[in-house]
Amino acid sequence: MVFQELDRNAERRTNAMVIVFLIGIVFGFVAAFVGRWTVEGIAGTYDVRAVISEWNSKTTEGQDGPHTGYEVMAITEDGRAIEVPTRDAFGLADPVVARFSSVTDRVLSVRGADRVVEAHHPWEKITAMSLGWALLVLAAVVLVKVARPGKSLPFLAGLAFGAFIVLTPVGFGGTAYREAADPVPNFWEHRRDLWGPPPVFAPGQTAVSGESAVRVLDSRPGAPDGAEAWLSGFHVLTLRIEASRLGDTALELSADEHGEPARVKDCAGAPGAFDGTTGLVCFVVPPGYRTEYLLVGKLDREVLLKLQ
Repeated sequence: MVFQELDRNAERRTNAMVIVFLIGIVFGFVAAFVGRWTVEGIAGTYDVRAVISEWNSKTTEGQDGPHTGYEVMAITEDGRAIEVPTRDAFGLADPVVARFSSVTDRVLSVRGADRVVEAHHPWEKITAMSLGWALLVLAAVVLVKVARPGKSLPFLAGLAFGAFIVLTPVGFGGTAYREAADPVPNFWEHRRDLWGPPPVFAPGQTAVSGESAVRVLDSRPGAPDGAEAWLSGFHVLTLRIEASRLGDTALELSADEHGEPARVKDCAGAPGAFDGTTGLVCFVVPPGYRTEYLLVGKLDREVLLKLQ
């Protein structure tokens, strides 16, 4: 009987230590996530220009219905590969600017020509972190309650293990930088293979596509005066054009092996933005991009206006 009672006591102590260890892991996860999120929110940041070079999605069936996961990779201006948490917000060959935490090298936000994806401050994360702070207070209370050698050590071990998994590269603590990514696709070559060479107008001429006519009066690199500050983070080409009967006729810049330029709506609020007849048209362009043509129209009505 004595030995059975001792065995039962030992089993209860073991179970209690396992439970305390598991509680420590939970609080370690929470503490690490909250701490890292807070540091990223108050520490410095830096911006990196990049171009989307890989875009993969996979849909799986779950208990709550289909779930789609995305893997989006980009090539930075200095040739490094990064993973960007943008889901389907941007497409292949799109130029973007990724904002990184200077402490963790994780992506906090990604901006393109027409939208920005916040990876750090969406409302659900703010809610989760608020709950996390409450759990940390509870963890402090638990630690005080179990602050005896037999119980505090399993709790602290679990705490350290949970934090280790969150903060180290072998767990969830890796940076956004990756070893390699596919090269940026050259959609210009693909487009030419499909549709052949369209009519080309010389610099200074008026490009005519159907009833639409477009002439470039001036082109210069850089964002125009008065544009929103974020635009200056990109490489920008600004055109001053005049047009007649343009309507919804497409205006694009030719792509190359560096990526595909994207038009910025209303030149990001710059005074004198194109009003349908005359004004400024802005494009964010990939790093290393070489300006060649303005594309007017689509498919069989597409014409090229040489810019240089």
